[in-house]
Amino acid sequence: DSRLYDLGLDKFNRSPGRIIVLPSDAVEKSPSDEKDYRAMTLANGLRVLLTSDPKADTAAAALNVRVGHFSDPEYLPGLAHFCEHMLFLGTEKYPREGELETYLTRNAGRSNAFTGNEETCYYLTVNQDALKGALDIYASFFVAPLFSSSGIDREINAVNSENAKNLNSDSWRIGQTLKLRYNQNHPITKFGTGNSATLSLTPKASGVDVRKELLSFYKKYYSANQMTLSISGKEDLDTLQTWATEFFSDVPNTDVPPAEAAYAGIISPIEPGSENFAIGVVPVQDIRSLELTWQVPFTSGDDREMRTLGKPH
Repeated sequence: DSRLYDLGLDKFNRSPGRIIVLPSDAVEKSPSDEKDYRAMTLANGLRVLLTSDPKADTAAAALNVRVGHFSDPEYLPGLAHFCEHMLFLGTEKYPREGELETYLTRNAGRSNAFTGNEETCYYLTVNQDALKGALDIYASFFVAPLFSSSGIDREINAVNSENAKNLNSDSWRIGQTLKLRYNQNHPITKFGTGNSATLSLTPKASGVDVRKELLSFYKKYYSANQMTLSISGKEDLDTLQTWATEFFSDVPNTDVPPAEAAYAGIISPIEPGSENFAIGVVPVQDIRSLELTWQVPFTSGDDREMRTLGKPH
């Protein structure tokens, strides 16, 4: 076995084929917390946490997909981030671009998303009375997005602008500098944001069809069994459960293993013998800072299991 350690990723969540609702005491909460919670898994494997909060002024939802830019193809840096952008450009059920944002704007809401190393999260807030309609549009992102060809160049430009904004950010510059010292065979060294060069100019020169790669990435990783959903509204838990089941049960499931199974425990982010190093960076802004980074090894099998279960997926 070539693994450095075993994360137990072979025991990943799979579709149960039926709705599973956990007992009410499965969710631990503070004695002073007056909200009601329910944890459940849909038949397609999508895990859901419901929160009934009648006193809240705003309803909210967030869906986390267990894949990030660590899973970008080597020849297409920024693809996971680009996928995040493209999901907002219409679906089979709601083909008009910006349908969700239009609905949320009319109902005092907003939405956004972010792409991390190993996760991509989509979230929204909306007026309490408009939650059901928002969930209907929102769920269609993960059921049947269009990835319209007409929006590709525009969204690549949006990604490029995002990257340009980061060029003078000291935190981003330091992060990119550290990547040069990490193990170049580990995905931690990848350029996750992407730009017009990585998503347009270079692929075109190499004959790579970016939309085809986008569809392949989505189909491979955006499986219900690797998604978790949280919904918070004023409605009772039974109503929220009905909505979650109605709108999200059609999210396709392929029982795909976690994306990090391709590298976690197999490749060390820092090569043995190269752990100790110091880097000095001249900042763009007038700041002084000290950042200390180190790997924390598992102390036992139980420690490994608890930290794996505690990952935000």
